[in-house]
Amino acid sequence: MFENLDIKEQMEVIDINGQHIGTVDHIEGDVLKLSRSGFTDELHHFVPLAAVRKVEGGRVHVEPGKATTVEAVAAAVSYARAHARGRRDQLFGTSGHGTGMGGSGIGD
Repeated sequence: MFENLDIKEQMEVIDINGQHIGTVDHIEGDVLKLSRSGFTDELHHFVPLAAVRKVEGGRVHVEPGKATTVEAVAAAVSYARAHARGRRDQLFGTSGHGTGMGGSGIGD
């Protein structure tokens, strides 16, 4: 288990297979914002904090394929919120499915 405070600027971000993904710029809400340097599109890329598996040896280890460009950050934030560790009910309440009291809009 890790704490957000364990993640520092300029840490290398790798996937669980050791593949380099990027370098931490900073934490922005529910995502790691990666430095633009090293990406050919010269855009910031983001990794949902929920995709972080561990912080060890000065590196952030994440699930493969979870880095995304700025154009898809909304999906990354959605992923992060949907996978909030042990806090889902407190953050989102219940869906209200079948109660007439609202819902997620997915499958209601």
